[in-house]
Amino acid sequence: MYPILDLINLTTVSAAVALIGAAGMIMLPKPIDKVIMLAVLEGGFIGMVAAAKYLDVAMVAAIFDPISTVILLMAIIKINDIRRKKSQEEGAVA
Repeated sequence: MYPILDLINLTTVSAAVALIGAAGMIMLPKPIDKVIMLAVLEGGFIGMVAAAKYLDVAMVAAIFDPISTVILLMAIIKINDIRRKKSQEEGAVA
């Protein structure tokens, strides 16, 4: 009756979420915004893997995704500290 509703299933919704996350990572300039879009991308990826019935892989990805996000946030904080110190040193020399 409604052919457009046939497109709304786990696979297409997960693919759309993953594409939105990938486009957001490319377009947004701030590193924290990129981390948020990475989380959206990971959500779409887990949905696509679960739709393909690889539930063991989806479980492992769901476990490791928050760990990798925390590591990425720690790296962003460290890089910002290094950039801040370097800019202060350049200001002191000039």
